[in-house]
Amino acid sequence: MDYSVKMLHAEYSSVLEGYGGLLMVRLMNLCVKSNPVSLIPVVIEHPRGDLHIEDVADASVPDDDHIDVYPKLEDDIFLIGKGIMEAHPEFQMSQETIKNGDEEMKYLRFTMPKVDKNRRDVLLQAVDAFYEQCKQQLQKTKIDYQSKLSEKLPNLSKEDADQAKEDFDNTYKANTDTAKQTVEDKKKEIEDAYQRYLKNQEAAGKAAQEQKAAAGEDVKSQFKMPTE
Repeated sequence: MDYSVKMLHAEYSSVLEGYGGLLMVRLMNLCVKSNPVSLIPVVIEHPRGDLHIEDVADASVPDDDHIDVYPKLEDDIFLIGKGIMEAHPEFQMSQETIKNGDEEMKYLRFTMPKVDKNRRDVLLQAVDAFYEQCKQQLQKTKIDYQSKLSEKLPNLSKEDADQAKEDFDNTYKANTDTAKQTVEDKKKEIEDAYQRYLKNQEAAGKAAQEQKAAAGEDVKSQFKMPTE
């Protein structure tokens, strides 16, 4: 196949994958469970200038609900917390300590917000909005590159022209399928988190009822008349 067509196809594929990657990052930043990727957009306003999180701290994920951030310099802990909370005001932040030999080291723990019905609805709306934007970007890219390809087709043999069109179509389909799957996975993650929230609420309500019932039994036993 013509070299210029191969290069055009590689460029086309790269642009499509870029939009798919942007969608993926945006959805990862709709935080449902802890993921260090959510710290990528964080900007730390530091005396040395605007820094990324990896410049000033290390992060770990102890479980699905928390991200722990360990400052490389303890003096930076306030600036780090400020930067992360500006990027993710939905997080809950607490300052913790951990033993490091004979010394205690301070670090920040960020708790993911619970996915109640209201948050679930907001998250799903955001997913749909980002997906719609991505689909429009992919469609526009397809139209633009089909136009560029059409200019080269007259110089190709029929076999090469057909192959080029098929390659471009397959690349577009692969990227749209990937974007669709990314969205479906995110929606499932959101729904799973909502179901966990409902289950936890149900368990908490049940425990409260049992505790209340037990307290009532204690009161009754205190006023129970002794039998002779």
